[in-house]
Amino acid sequence: PATFSLILMDIDYFKKFNDTWGHQVGDEVLKHLARLLQEHAREMDIVARYGGEEFVVILRQCDLKMATRTAERIRKACERSKIQMENETLHITISLGVSNCPEHAMEPAELISRADAALYAAKANGRNRVEIARSS
Repeated sequence: PATFSLILMDIDYFKKFNDTWGHQVGDEVLKHLARLLQEHAREMDIVARYGGEEFVVILRQCDLKMATRTAERIRKACERSKIQMENETLHITISLGVSNCPEHAMEPAELISRADAALYAAKANGRNRVEIARSS
């Protein structure tokens, strides 16, 4: 079977942006991350908002090692980036979970579930990091 990988990510402490600066700034943060993901994904990859402040990148023809390197490159680019608001420069970080088909699962729902568990591990282990899904 063809191999592909999934990177599931969300913005660390996103609620703080909305609560501190309002939902319009929160929207700008989401747009900023969407642009950053488009810049760092390959043309053949699929970048999508998954819900709330979560995004997904589906990496076609991509093994786990390459997907993990891509996730780390995205994480670093996000950490370095700046969001210029009127009087303020905002910085964001993201936590990412990576899973691979067929290594972690064959079914889409299971692949998403494993990437989601890895994302939660990234948050539990301090945020602003990449975690790889566990094998079954």
